[in-house]
Amino acid sequence: MHEKRFRIIYGVLVIFFLLLLSVWQVMIALETTVVRYEGPAYKINPTNYTYVYPIHTLPTGDYNRLIDLEGFYFQIMDSVCNDTNLLLLILIHSAPENFEKRQIIRDTWGQPREGVKVIFMLGETNNEILEDQLEKENEKYRDFAQGNFVDTYRNMTYKHVMVLKYAIYHCPQAKYILKTDDDLLVNIEMVLYFLKEHLSPNGVSNLLLCRLEKNAVVFRSYRSKWRVSVKEYPYRTYPTYCAGFALMYSPDIVFALYRKAQITDYFWIDDVHVTGTLAKQANVTHTDASQFILSAKNADYILNGNEYHHQYFYGPENLSKKQIFLLWNAHLRDSNEKFKYSIN
Repeated sequence: MHEKRFRIIYGVLVIFFLLLLSVWQVMIALETTVVRYEGPAYKINPTNYTYVYPIHTLPTGDYNRLIDLEGFYFQIMDSVCNDTNLLLLILIHSAPENFEKRQIIRDTWGQPREGVKVIFMLGETNNEILEDQLEKENEKYRDFAQGNFVDTYRNMTYKHVMVLKYAIYHCPQAKYILKTDDDLLVNIEMVLYFLKEHLSPNGVSNLLLCRLEKNAVVFRSYRSKWRVSVKEYPYRTYPTYCAGFALMYSPDIVFALYRKAQITDYFWIDDVHVTGTLAKQANVTHTDASQFILSAKNADYILNGNEYHHQYFYGPENLSKKQIFLLWNAHLRDSNEKFKYSIN
């Protein structure tokens, strides 16, 4: 009798536990759904609003320091931002030897246009002949900013923070700042239409628009180009960060990340450091732009001569000069189409 009663009580308890577990799982699912469909983080600025960088809050001598580099200066620096009504500042990471890549950008999506300024961001080189060629190139085009650190792979974070420094000190009137690379196609008409019509010509605040990388595992293998030692970064995964080939910043986010960068230890993977670690420290919320990036598969579809009528902001990364040129010409066929999608 007692054994039968025990079995009944045990069965009731098991059923009750399973019911509780089911309710808990439903609650977790609902909670996850709420987080997943939050609205965008950015806020539209009111009419005639102008963000002013609070440079006065930075330490004395900040201009001549880049993270842990004392005595920093721009050894080539063109102040192109004399237009008070500047919508978009485009700052392009470029290696000193990439002469042809810079030229294809000037000839395609980087052509001069109202409300937009394009600057190539470089470090220095120890090759005197190459440095002379750079000076001649800049004399012709006046579109360089070159910092006094060697342009190497491990110095990319210096270059990224130099982008932020340039925007703050030399182009404070820009409503939006796009940091990109010299192997990328920018669908500039679509980007400008989006900024003016779907965001605001007055600018926005709290905008970091990019393709998100989540739960990325830190590479420890000595065979990996991306190997990071435990001493450099002790955790197993990186915080959510932006793929660095195309980042759209609002000025307030530029300043927030720059301020953190100047007081935080150097880490060489710039997109992880600036848009992951520093963004987390500064409580910056990312806005995902994955849907606006042309995939490599669709780029190949276009390059094979097919028409493509879906809107995008950026082509895939690591494009050749020929691919950028061909994609640009293909884009011109459909340049009258308007942007139909929203990031809400």
